[in-house]
Amino acid sequence: MSWSEGGRCLQIVYRLGDQPVRVSVTEGRRRRAAVTLRVMVDGHRLDDEQMDVIRHRVRLVLGLDRDLAEFYDLCTGHLTLHVLPRLGAGRVLRSASMTENIVKALCATNVGWTQAVKSINRIGQLGLPLPHFVSLNAWPTPREILRAGKPYLTEVCRVGYRAEAILAFCGDVCGGRIDPEGLTDRALDPEVRTDELLAQLRGIRGIGPSSAHYLLSFLGRYEHLSVDSATVAHVARTHTHGRRPTHREIQRIYEGFGRWRQLAWWFEHWLTWGTAQHLLSEAGIDDPVRRRSDP
Repeated sequence: MSWSEGGRCLQIVYRLGDQPVRVSVTEGRRRRAAVTLRVMVDGHRLDDEQMDVIRHRVRLVLGLDRDLAEFYDLCTGHLTLHVLPRLGAGRVLRSASMTENIVKALCATNVGWTQAVKSINRIGQLGLPLPHFVSLNAWPTPREILRAGKPYLTEVCRVGYRAEAILAFCGDVCGGRIDPEGLTDRALDPEVRTDELLAQLRGIRGIGPSSAHYLLSFLGRYEHLSVDSATVAHVARTHTHGRRPTHREIQRIYEGFGRWRQLAWWFEHWLTWGTAQHLLSEAGIDDPVRRRSDP
């Protein structure tokens, strides 16, 4: 998955069986509040059934089926989040595969973000390469990760002790003991409680509370805050004048967002990034974070 700034294009390499293809997504015309997306596939000629699979995966990756109307209403009176509806922001980018999302979450546990990205990219090199683009790979299957084994994960990917959890997870998926892809379908059922999904995620070796809550957001469930060092640092900087907040204080700050609290903290944090500030500038919207910090 990569972003081409020049082409204003999101590119994703998928595999359809043993066939890797590159999918490019660009924005088409904007009509009032609606945006048309253009999806192009290169690598092989696909039939209608395969194209339906690609469309479904793109919708998952971009969260196109999420109804954010209630969240936008809650943002209206907020000091910074009120700009989200105008930007059309509020969706969470994920992999279409929950198996992939979980392996990446395991790589990012108790480690700096830079090292996590390096580890993830090296695992990605185990997947099938796109023809004529040998540096672009589809994400590997659990069986391919198992075949690489612990030496590759520790010596090349440098995931350290996390190798044991990654291999155990891949083994459980291959053995049919865990069905990560079923989580996406179960999360769409309003009768399935979030705590049931949480229990399944917490049952995976190496997935703690923070990682499980973050993975829930990929399933469209935002009730539980993912409280880690990044959350604490953001709340200290934004809400408690530099003082380290307690877990209870963090929960209290976002409790007004109810079932949207994880999304609220994440996008409040995102609005401090250069990416968000660039988008605000392009849209001609005053930066609420800078305005809030002005004397």
